[in-house]
Amino acid sequence: MTLDAAIERTAARFARASTARASAGYVASKLRRDPAVAAIAGRAPLGDVIDIGCGRGQLAVLLLESGAASRVLGLDHDAEKVALATRAAEGLSATFRVGDARAGDEGEADTVLLVDVLHYMPPDDQDALLRLAASLVRPGGRVLVREATTGMGLRTALTRAAEHVGVALRVNRGQVLAFRDVARELVPVLEGAGLRCAVEPCWAGTPLANVLLEARR
Repeated sequence: MTLDAAIERTAARFARASTARASAGYVASKLRRDPAVAAIAGRAPLGDVIDIGCGRGQLAVLLLESGAASRVLGLDHDAEKVALATRAAEGLSATFRVGDARAGDEGEADTVLLVDVLHYMPPDDQDALLRLAASLVRPGGRVLVREATTGMGLRTALTRAAEHVGVALRVNRGQVLAFRDVARELVPVLEGAGLRCAVEPCWAGTPLANVLLEARR
């Protein structure tokens, strides 16, 4: 199935599941506009996936609809979003639950996703979560981290501003907003856990400072 067709199927699932914020148009637009969607789906096969901080689960559902993932476990603190993800994923090999990956009962996966999660927690907690993610990856598997990086001038400034607005409007929730230099600060943590890392831009079509970090075991 093409990515566009999978996006349409995913959007229809959320429309059926339904709140106003999960209309077919909203979900389809969000999935098409976010460069991370194509970047992550394009790394198929992803096998069994653990999506930490999955939110409404639209990326997880898309990965299953496109055939990029074979099974998904999504974790998030927001019970309302988890309930929506569960309804939208009916009939798919997906499980969503309210929880924290640090509880340590997820098992292992071929791919662990951390998409726009780390900057909502202090640096020490970011490092701990990265090490945990690394520990969940099977041999040959990977951790995929999409984060905004510092050191990108106007892009970084615009990303910070957008995130502060999101938190102020309660669109996004987090303990803090702590942005870091992905290559200089996050890569060493994952390399210290025995993974090989590569970082590439993930901001196509946007003014943001997002990058995609792929760390392979």
